[in-house]
Parts: sequence; structure tokens; C-alpha cells
Amino acid sequence: PKFLRQLWAYRSTLVIILTPLILLPLPLVLTGTESACGYIILLMAIYWITEVVPLAVTALIPLILFPMTGIMTSKEVSKAYFTDTNWLFIGGLMIAVAIENSELHRRIALRVLLLFGTKPRRLMAGFMATTFFLSMWISNTATTAMMLPIVEAVFIQLKESEIRTHREMIKVKNMHKYKPTIMFMESSTGKNEDFSEVERGVDNPVLTLEGDIQVCKEQREIEASVNEKMERLVKGITLCVPYAASIGGTATLTGTAPNLVLAGQFQIIFPNATQDLSFGTWMAYSFPNAFVILLLSYAWLSWLFIGFGFSELRTCFKCTEKTLGERNAESVLRREYRTLGGMRYFFSRWEEGTVLTVFILTAILWFFRKPGFMPGWGQLFNGNVSDGTVAMTMSFILFMLPRERPEFLCNSKDQGLMRPARPIVDWPTMERKFPWSVALLLAGGFALASGATKSGFSVWMGNQLRFLGGLQPWAICLVVSIVVCLFTECSSNTATTTLFVPILAQLAQVLEIHPLYLLVSPVLSASLAFMLPVATPPNAIAFAYGRLKVLDLVKAGWMLNIIGILVLTFFINTFGRSYFKLDTFPAWAALAPSALP
Repeated sequence: PKFLRQLWAYRSTLVIILTPLILLPLPLVLTGTESACGYIILLMAIYWITEVVPLAVTALIPLILFPMTGIMTSKEVSKAYFTDTNWLFIGGLMIAVAIENSELHRRIALRVLLLFGTKPRRLMAGFMATTFFLSMWISNTATTAMMLPIVEAVFIQLKESEIRTHREMIKVKNMHKYKPTIMFMESSTGKNEDFSEVERGVDNPVLTLEGDIQVCKEQREIEASVNEKMERLVKGITLCVPYAASIGGTATLTGTAPNLVLAGQFQIIFPNATQDLSFGTWMAYSFPNAFVILLLSYAWLSWLFIGFGFSELRTCFKCTEKTLGERNAESVLRREYRTLGGMRYFFSRWEEGTVLTVFILTAILWFFRKPGFMPGWGQLFNGNVSDGTVAMTMSFILFMLPRERPEFLCNSKDQGLMRPARPIVDWPTMERKFPWSVALLLAGGFALASGATKSGFSVWMGNQLRFLGGLQPWAICLVVSIVVCLFTECSSNTATTTLFVPILAQLAQVLEIHPLYLLVSPVLSASLAFMLPVATPPNAIAFAYGRLKVLDLVKAGWMLNIIGILVLTFFINTFGRSYFKLDTFPAWAALAPSALP
């Protein structure tokens, strides 16, 4: 009906207007800051899930409604928007923009792919390993957007070469199989006359091979088989790129926004915590976790799209002769690599060498500031320096370092005036490439956590979930991880984490369970969104290439979700217990502001 079509056309407007009106009885009937905060959280959750308003714009709602409802003053809300963790996120992304701008990430990707080789399983392993590593340091979206065009270029060559090779094999096979036969044709006199090749001449032959039809049939069958094989292969590798990007983002604190949401809200909810979620602490726990998920994901995708019999297993990484298609695919990678120029010596590629130096130095400073297993260099500053300080320092340096080798280091005999050098990164580039919307979304999450804690909403919500105390802690962790994993399939993982962290933190306090027991695995599971195109931007980019159907993502993703949840549960109950000391309920958690009456 026309009325319903018109209603559907204005669905976004209706959700924007009707949602606050439908939820309005909540703060009117139930007085107090808890119900007001609940109203705001529900409103933001619906806007985030439906995306009727841009995610970053929805994140600004606390600036408007928290002061109006008396939950926090305007100054308090504004301070919550830019915490130390947010500056870590901003500084880390600035360094990532410098890496993208210098094309250092592209060089690393092509070099690793050439190292792995172009055989199907090696190619899949190479794409997954490269994407996994890059997404630890730059955004998952940027990594996926860079890798997928390489996938397309390689597979176009691989497919064309495979078909051409099989055609040549059929020609050679049938060259001497059939003998020439005389073909009878009706002449202009109406009588059947036979024409030999000699009589008709080579310019106008009538002579055919009796196996021509059979040869054409074989060609069609072979081409159909090659096309089917290549389509399955390209689907598998197109999927492995966004999946590896999502997995790699969990390995480092700055790899993806949900990790930083936990680190930032953990400081807000537990200001007296002796357990610090620093870059080194997070990576020491999460990298082995992510690496195991990556290996199991590779095994599943390889079996699903390539096949993984025992005979293939023996020759998977065996040095065998390359096919024409594999040689052509490798030539594509080498040609792409040559376009970047040489990097034989450090000074031959000044910009890339400088960015690489800053990147390595930043990672070292992050890891060893407070590694946990040894005293860190942060003690030299009495613990006043954080990972955010390192990120902003190194990103600040990138705005000063020259993009080209300074002229006084050149062997030039020109005694003229030196030209001023451009910096590695300038502000117009940063302004254009920096994901400001994600920074606002992260900041809005910190403000929401502050409001939930100060209003008492977290305490109220935790008390409502007290019935879960009858379950074992590992079972609670497993159930919550599954819920978060399913929830994030249809909503932003950053928004999902923002909503769940305050509730789970209070639940841990109520049940007297170590907070990290109920926080780490669910937050990591928020990045395990593999089944739908809308689940993550990397999934959406891969789907946009047109080679995938929704069913392809569902078939591959459901098992990866199970693998991820099981690995997370295993790690938090084994390695996590000893690493975070999860068997005891810490005093700082009992004295946290949200736990006080």
C-alpha cells in the first residue's frame, strides 16, 4: 500500500521523533538520576543501532542531556569527553595516517606477500598474516581498503593464466588424437562430391577433425571447472582480509576502538585500580589470544574454500614448480612493489625510513613504559607519563621531521640557498584523513560511562543482574561474550562496548568477581563480527566488491564466531587467571565509587 511505502520512506524521521517520546514515561514515572540516565542510555542505544543519526552525532547527546537532567554539570561532562585514553587514540591514529601517507604499509604488505608465495594456501596465509599485522597498528578499515585491490589484481591474473594453461593442455592432448576425414558437401550441381584438403587448397579447407566437438566440450568443462575453483578461491581470500583485520585489531590496545573504550572506562569506573591496562599489558595478553584465533580461522577458511585433504596438507608448504598462473600473479606483486621504488638503504627512501623509525620507536616506548614483567621506563617520571603522552609526543615529532632528505645531508655541490623542507605530515592531510567521527564516538562513550557511574545507574543495573550469581564465573563470562558477539553483528562494536562495559563492571562488583574477568573477553568478542556485511566497515568494504553474497559471510562467519568465543573463554580461564590474578576480588574494586551506597 502507498501509505506503508510512504511510512517506510520516512522511517528515520519517525525513529528520531518517536523514540524520545515513547521512552519519556521512564524519567517521569521513576524519579531520580538513575532513571534519567537509563532514559538517555536507551535513547542513545536505539539511535546507535538504527543509525538514524550519525554515530558521532549521537555521541554528543550527553553534552546536552546530562546537564539538563542534573546527572553532571556541563564542565564535568566536557572533561569526560577528552580523557588520557582518547589522546592515546588520537595520537595513535595520527601515526597511522603518517604510515598510510608514506605508503609504508603498502610496501610491508607486498613484501610479505612475495615472501609467502602465490600458491593458493600460501596466498591466503600471506594475505591473512599481512592484514593481521597491519591492523594491529593502523585502522582495520584502512588496512582492508588497501589489501582488497591487491587481491583483485592478483586473482585476475591468476584466473586468466589458469584458463589459458588448460586450453593449451587440451590442444596438445588432442593434436594427434584424431585423424583427418573427408567431408562430403553438396556441390552446385546438386550431387554429393568429396573434397580433399589437397583439392580445395589450404586457403579454403573443408577438412575437419571428427573430435572437434569433443575438444570444444572438454574446453567448456575445463573452463567451467577453473572458473568455479577460482571463484571459490577469490571468495575465500576476499573474506580472509576483513576477518584478519578484525582479529588483528584485538592484539594491541590501539588496534581497534573497543579496546580503548575498556581502557578508558576502566580508569573512570575504578580510579584507584592498581591494575593498569597499558599498551604492554594488553599486548602481552591479547596478542597470543589473537594469534591462535588467526591460525584456527586460517584452517577453517582454507578447508571451506580451498579444501584441505591429507595430500594437500603434505604439499601445502612444499617447494614445487609454480604454474603459469602463479608466476603471473607473482609478477603482478613484483610490478606493484617496483612502483614504490627501492628501499635498499635507509637514506634512499627518506620519508618511509623516517616513518618506520618513528613507528618502531613508538611501539617500543609503548610496550616498555609499564610492561608488567619488569620495571618500565615510566618510573623515571614517577608514573606521570602515560601511553597517551608517548602517542602525542611521537605524532608531534612527525609534524616537524622533513619529508625529504635535508639538503645538507646530500652530496650536492650546489652552493645556493637551501629550500625549506616539507614535514612528514601536514595539517591539511591530517584534517582530511583523520577519522574524527570515531574520536567523537569514543569520547561520547567515556562521558556515558561517567554519567552511568555518577548517577547510580550502574549500581541499579548491577543489582538487577544479581540473579546471575547462581552461575559459575566462567559461565557468566561465556554467556555475556556470546550476547555481545551477537549484539555487535547488527550495531557498531564501539557503541556496543560503550553500553556493556559499565553494566558488566557493576555486575562484577555486585557478585564480587574480579572486574577484568567479566570485561576483557566480552570486549574482545565485540570485534568478532563476521556474519553480516553491516557488522563492521571491513566486512562492508569486502561485500562492496560484488564477489560475495550475504550467505557467504554467514557460512564462513558462524564458525569463526564459535572459534573466537571458545578461544577467548579458554584464555581468560587459563592464562588470564594468572596474568591478571583473577582468582581474588581486589580491594580497589570493592572501594570503587559505583560500589559505594
